[in-house]
Amino acid sequence: MLVSPRKLGPRARTAIEAVHGGRAQAWIPAAVVAEILLLRELGRVQIGLRELRDTMEDVPGLRFLPLDLPQLAEFAALGFLRDPFDRLIVSAARQLAAQLVTRDAAIEDAGVVETVWA
Repeated sequence: MLVSPRKLGPRARTAIEAVHGGRAQAWIPAAVVAEILLLRELGRVQIGLRELRDTMEDVPGLRFLPLDLPQLAEFAALGFLRDPFDRLIVSAARQLAAQLVTRDAAIEDAGVVETVWA
């Protein structure tokens, strides 16, 4: 959303526009924030914690989701997802019974959480 908004799929764009318009709420798991910070360190994205905080202040429907023990219980059950960040993010979505905005085919194919993209 912040890095390449033009690359969003139509359903993902609609979901994010609903959050920006105050018609929906979206959670940003701690794992997403950590992954953004690592990607910035590697020079793969330009945004960092400041930009993410600014966006969250500007869009009241965006909420930070701390990592907690129930998410880690979900994490333990998702060993077939090899990427630890993907496992944490899917765990957060499952714990909230929320849709996950992603284009990650491995997550979509796993069928363990409803995804929104195309």
